[in-house]
Amino acid sequence: MSRILACLLLFTAFLHADEFDPKDNTIVLGKRVGLIKPGMSAADIERAYGKDNLKLQKIPGAEGEEIDGAKLFADTDRELEIVWDPDNEKKKVVFDIRVMGKAWKFENGLKSGMTVEEVEKINGKPFKIAGFEWDYGGYANFEGGKLEGKVSIRFSPTTENIPEYLSGDKQLSSADKKLRAAKPLVDEGISVFMR
Repeated sequence: MSRILACLLLFTAFLHADEFDPKDNTIVLGKRVGLIKPGMSAADIERAYGKDNLKLQKIPGAEGEEIDGAKLFADTDRELEIVWDPDNEKKKVVFDIRVMGKAWKFENGLKSGMTVEEVEKINGKPFKIAGFEWDYGGYANFEGGKLEGKVSIRFSPTTENIPEYLSGDKQLSSADKKLRAAKPLVDEGISVFMR
């Protein structure tokens, strides 16, 4: 009987090995970033990755402000910026995670440097992109698609002369031919929502 129990325990551990491997760099939207899952606190992240790897500090916020957060694996190819839930600042519960290091891989294939067309395939339908050349320029709105409420992505055009039609506080369709002609690509620092 104990041999069967030991085999079952080993089999169960094998099935869930990815949940406990601190070297796992997989991002599954809506579920986890490596070992970090929604609702985890700074203390939970320290237990998962080691206290020395998590540095509590100010990180960049919207419009040039700085917010309380942390860096995990700072200055490495596994760097993450963690934003704490503003409604639970004392416990430091994870709210968003910005993927800074190149070692992280999205299960659905999403990554920086992708074209609008490639992101559209992952999303399952066209989406909106804010006009360029202002504070919130280039941010995607995935309303109704597979990426809705899961990530924040910003696109930057790769052509030099941006037509006025593509600039300013407006929403453009990802299927717009003039937008696609500007060849926008996904910036680094994709934010994963952990709410």
